[in-house]
Amino acid sequence: MNDRTKGLLIILTGVLIISPDAVLVRFLSEGGAEPWTIIFWKMLISIPISASFAVWEAGGFHNLWKSVYEGRFYYALAIPIQSTVDVLFTFAFIFTTAANALLLINLNPLWCAIAGKFILGEILPPRTYVALGLALCCILIIFVPEVIDRNRDMNEDDEVIEDGKDGDGDEIAGTTTEYMLGDPSMKGNIISLFTGLGLALYITIVRHGGTKSKSKNINLVGAATLSGICTSIIALIVQGPGNVLPSSFWILTGRPHWQYWLAQIGEGMMIGVIFIVMTVAPRYITGAEVGLCVLLEAVLGPLFVYLAYGDAPSKFTIIGGSLLLAVLAIHESRPIFEKAKDVSQSISRRISSSRMMRNSNININGGKMISADIAVVPEEESYIENNNYDDDDDENQKQIEIIKSINNEEKEGTVLSNKDDANHDNEC
Repeated sequence: MNDRTKGLLIILTGVLIISPDAVLVRFLSEGGAEPWTIIFWKMLISIPISASFAVWEAGGFHNLWKSVYEGRFYYALAIPIQSTVDVLFTFAFIFTTAANALLLINLNPLWCAIAGKFILGEILPPRTYVALGLALCCILIIFVPEVIDRNRDMNEDDEVIEDGKDGDGDEIAGTTTEYMLGDPSMKGNIISLFTGLGLALYITIVRHGGTKSKSKNINLVGAATLSGICTSIIALIVQGPGNVLPSSFWILTGRPHWQYWLAQIGEGMMIGVIFIVMTVAPRYITGAEVGLCVLLEAVLGPLFVYLAYGDAPSKFTIIGGSLLLAVLAIHESRPIFEKAKDVSQSISRRISSSRMMRNSNININGGKMISADIAVVPEEESYIENNNYDDDDDENQKQIEIIKSINNEEKEGTVLSNKDDANHDNEC
């Protein structure tokens, strides 16, 4: 398996694992869990996963500590960025819809391409630019109509209800400005946009550090562990130690505690796995390709939300998502066909070069000029028979007999020569 195939398998597996994240965040939020509580537990649970992998990949704790020290510059950049992405990722699912959050977050291929070009000095192939442009168009197909429809609905509501009063100026009972879970908001959209920017920057730092790891043994998987520890401590301070246990809020929903812990454990395992994936995959493929594969979550995430809560995707989401999958399939399959073409051309060149060398080499045997095609390769009989010559079958048969006789003469001559050399050595 080559590096590119390995990288694609790693990132696609990670995307499939992380896709139900939006459903679990919504489930926990509806049960009364505060955002910082969700962040605390899922980061705390993810730490053993990322830490174990970091130690294993580094070949021991001592080597890991050595890589952290040697890559301290990269760690100093990656840890705060990753911690910020961890927090914003959860808040994005709470303050806007899963579709809006995932679409804005998954604009990061554009930021990855720009960062890779200006920071890493990468030269991206034209097909990647085309794929990035088409992917952006697909996201706009999904996102823009939804924003227009929601803005129109909000304007219609403002005409009926303004500042909690009806047409006569009387207060309307039940009017509230409280945000409802699952509704889109400008705050949530902005959070999602900055999450994508932070993710692209983290990918670029990881890729830059991955190139240094060949000579300095830098292992940036440790950054995931350290950022998880930092994020957990921050969440615990903000939320308070007495408010992170489900007994303070989950019991009010009437749901059993095992559901809460199952969801939180699932969240933590997802985060631990995606940390590893986002650290390892960029070593084998470009940042733009990583971002393009992550775009699949923009389709799978809303699908899981629909299966769990019945929030049906709009027709634009279905159209845009289908086009997005097509763009990814074409982009990722193109190199396979290009490689197959290169292999075929390489084989043809080798065959042609081999024939030219055989025809150009001339062996002299008994004063006769004999082509190398006649005297060198034992399989010449099949070689002659498989080529379409204009000679008759009798002529081909004669050539084959000549080949056999000459080969036998060469073998006998070689044996006699070896005997003479041996006799000469004995006389000496």
